[in-house]
Amino acid sequence: ETEITIEVEDNGRGIDPKVASRIFEPGYSTRRGGWGLGLPLARRIIEEYHHGRLRLVRSSPGRGSLFVIELPVAEGRS
Repeated sequence: ETEITIEVEDNGRGIDPKVASRIFEPGYSTRRGGWGLGLPLARRIIEEYHHGRLRLVRSSPGRGSLFVIELPVAEGRS
């Protein structure tokens, strides 16, 4: 099966390794007033509707994060 891989990297404040396993939990946020819906919703759309994957590859506090989105290519398309 052929896949398209999209890498999304930022130079933001990063994610503490102690909480990295929780970032896709609905309602979890490190931001004051944050709702914790962005990453869980993005992952749900990618996995349930597009049969792909969204994952955190690496993150360093104070240096940013790298996420990868992997999506299958529909037959007959490339």
